[in-house]
Amino acid sequence: MKRLFAGFALSALSFGAFSADHFAQRFALDLNGNAAYYAASVPQAVYAASLRRDLGDVRVYNGAGEPVPYSLDMPKAVAPPPPQRRAVQWFALPVADTGTHDVPLGVSIASDGSLRATTGAPARAERSGDLVDMGRIDGYADALLVHLDNAAYQGRVRVEASDDLRVWRPVTATQLLKVSHDGNTISQERIERDGLRERYVRLDWLDNAPQIASADVEIRATDPRATERANAARQWRDAIHVRAGRVAGEYLFETDGAYPVDRLRFELPQPNTVARATIFSRANAQAPWRVVDEGTLFRLRGSSGEQINTPFDLPVDTDHEWRIAVDMRNGGWGDGQPGIAVGWRPAVLTFVARGTPPFVLAVGNASLRSAGLSRSELIVGDDVVVGAATVGGGLPVSAEDAFAARADSDAGTSRKYVLWGSLVLAVGALAGLAWRVAKGVSTS
Repeated sequence: MKRLFAGFALSALSFGAFSADHFAQRFALDLNGNAAYYAASVPQAVYAASLRRDLGDVRVYNGAGEPVPYSLDMPKAVAPPPPQRRAVQWFALPVADTGTHDVPLGVSIASDGSLRATTGAPARAERSGDLVDMGRIDGYADALLVHLDNAAYQGRVRVEASDDLRVWRPVTATQLLKVSHDGNTISQERIERDGLRERYVRLDWLDNAPQIASADVEIRATDPRATERANAARQWRDAIHVRAGRVAGEYLFETDGAYPVDRLRFELPQPNTVARATIFSRANAQAPWRVVDEGTLFRLRGSSGEQINTPFDLPVDTDHEWRIAVDMRNGGWGDGQPGIAVGWRPAVLTFVARGTPPFVLAVGNASLRSAGLSRSELIVGDDVVVGAATVGGGLPVSAEDAFAARADSDAGTSRKYVLWGSLVLAVGALAGLAWRVAKGVSTS
């Protein structure tokens, strides 16, 4: 009986004693300057090679093959302050106004810079554009919101800005859109201003001029471009393979890495499509589906090109399996497969440059657990310089290492089943032994 238990224990230990030094892929770490610490953004290739959702199988080694301390942190998003909306005045411009006057026709300017209409608004057919008085802006104007009174509209607009009504500077060219479908209204009434601070905006309608119900300006106290720079550059994985599901309107796809997805971008297969869709995800085939988001997808053809919906903004999601259920009451999005891309903000790898280079990032062994420290634990001392590093190209990995990494991962996955099996056998053996002892006592 002792030999039996010893055999169980030896079996369990043999499966538990897998190596932590085998990795499927290795990447060069290129250092810039001479510092105690270095930080690098984790590229898409590392996410694709990782076998853990938390990047727990990432390790950093120096030139002597020694592991060095590191931290792996998601960048903290800098939340922009909420914008304030304020109603603004607009004035219809007649076709005769070519923009050569100091003050447009039909408009006068007061001593405080505000505009007033001096004549009645021209008829819609005689209207070429609109002049918007943004008023005094204490901060940065994110956008001009032109609320359309039309039941349906699609048209192009060229936008210029000025502080004196004399010199006009091009700002952007965009389209406005309003369409209703199945009881839902889709509208694109936002004209981005990208933090510009000019007082006056001229809207030149390149197609037919819309009917304007009202207009607002969105103002932030701080420059939104500074907020954008503070956030890490987004990475995208394009060309995701999509396949049709078992029922009409169901589409499935998998991500090929441990990406912390927070954006989902669609390209519908056919133009002039509007459809509602619900997005699901799950960690693996054994987990239940959970709803991630839902919304309207559209792809509409106009005189100057196509308009498509903006990417879906999601909570961070590291699930590998995804499902899209399209409302088929109006035909869904027709034949063909959609193009899908997933986006995320990459983690930042910070490590101690202990020992001699070259430093290497290793990844790809699901049996490992994270050995990373928090950034506050890693970086100690005063006036510490953190240099810039770049994750370079992949390094050669021997077939033995790649095979061992897969074997270690398989062993890590199967180890718990072996241990449970050993435990069940041990309990069975104990029960048998107890029965034999009890039988011997009763016969004596």
